[in-house]
Amino acid sequence: MTHLFSALILCFSSNIDNFAVAVAYGVKDLRIGRLSNLLIALVSALGTLLSLSVGEVIGRYLSDQVANFLGSGVLIAIGIWGIWDTMERERKRNLSKLRQTRSRSLVAAGIDSTEFVQSQTIESASIEGLSYESFLEHPEKADLDQSGYIDVREAIAIAFGLTINNLGTGVGAGISDFNVSFTTGLTFVFSLMAVSGGYYLGDRFTTRITGISAGMISGLMVIGLGIYEYFIP
Repeated sequence: MTHLFSALILCFSSNIDNFAVAVAYGVKDLRIGRLSNLLIALVSALGTLLSLSVGEVIGRYLSDQVANFLGSGVLIAIGIWGIWDTMERERKRNLSKLRQTRSRSLVAAGIDSTEFVQSQTIESASIEGLSYESFLEHPEKADLDQSGYIDVREAIAIAFGLTINNLGTGVGAGISDFNVSFTTGLTFVFSLMAVSGGYYLGDRFTTRITGISAGMISGLMVIGLGIYEYFIP
């Protein structure tokens, strides 16, 4: 029962990113097909299976007390890192916007702003990449053929970007002896629900979920899960 509750919290926190990205796509009216949704859920589940299995193997060579301490510690550390990373990305994003505003002001004043433009471009590139942040802030970039529809091929990048973000959490949960099969299946179901529900809300109510909100909520939940697992192994 204890790990059942923990698995629910883990899968919920891991799929906050999926939900937030789907909301952003709904707002932009970029439709996510059923097969694309299934692919994202499948990759998320496979990532969970892999990371949990790795953690489970590590846990076999540790005593129960050490495994509990290490698994909880990994979860707490990843939660803290997730919050720090979210805040750092937000700081860089705000700095980029400030530089862009300053560059425009210089252009309006007739002053060469090449240096500011170059630095702003480098800063923007540093927050892009294969991560949910890039899809959350610029969802249209995933629609490579600009069809207004995320097909299976385009969903691959989204799926791996979302999954990579949660691998460390799965390892910590595996060390803490989470049920691999149950947690993997739950991740698949939660992912399907998160993407479908997020797209529906974004499309109907045009409500955005910022990257900092998703990152902070997910990080706090993982920290709470790590603390819970330490005291109630």
